[in-house]
Amino acid sequence: MSAEEKNELSCLEKCKAKQNDQDFKQKMGVSTILILELYRVLMGAFLIAFVPQKCGENICSISENLSRNSILAQSTIAANSITALAFFALYFIEVKRENKLITYLEVNKFTAVDNDAVGESLKNLPITKRNTILRYDKLYQNTGYVSTCAFICNTVLSAYVVYNHYFDSKTATVFLTNVLFMGTKVSDVYTTVNTKKNIFFSAYLKQKVQFNDVDPDKYVTLDIEQDYNSSNDSTVEGQPI
Repeated sequence: MSAEEKNELSCLEKCKAKQNDQDFKQKMGVSTILILELYRVLMGAFLIAFVPQKCGENICSISENLSRNSILAQSTIAANSITALAFFALYFIEVKRENKLITYLEVNKFTAVDNDAVGESLKNLPITKRNTILRYDKLYQNTGYVSTCAFICNTVLSAYVVYNHYFDSKTATVFLTNVLFMGTKVSDVYTTVNTKKNIFFSAYLKQKVQFNDVDPDKYVTLDIEQDYNSSNDSTVEGQPI
């Protein structure tokens, strides 16, 4: 076998190994779902734009829906935009959190999934990576609560404006569909974040996959971590104040 053939075979083997790798599969799944999630935000946040409404005897165009001069309509359009921004921020943090979970942790069917057991597993991570996971999880929780409040306020304001420009049954159908479309996301976020400190559910991998063990690539023994922390402490103590 020539050197070129050996290189090709090696590349094929690496590709197959990558495709079978849990981290790779999970990240590809997240990328695919994220595209659909962004569509959900646009439809669920900009209710004024995408819900059929009445202009004279006809259905308003999107530009007509967005160009109303009343203070209430303009305020609601602003609420639509704020809600969209809140959810874009949520998705940004959600993806960062998911990436950290996939990179540092593992879904292990043979390991306990309760809060204390996962907390013990986290001790096998370097403390900086452990704190990064906890920080993103808390930030995701707070952003989720803010986005939920924005969604509720936006829905109420939009419902009032849409009601005043009701056209036919399509108005109610599209409005309810878009609200439920976004509502399922809000419900998912609440389920994901409303957990104990060391319970990390995936936001994208459905059937609520729980990351409950440290990724073998990121595993560090307690002795090594203690030596690392002691070294850092010694360095800090030796610095002038």
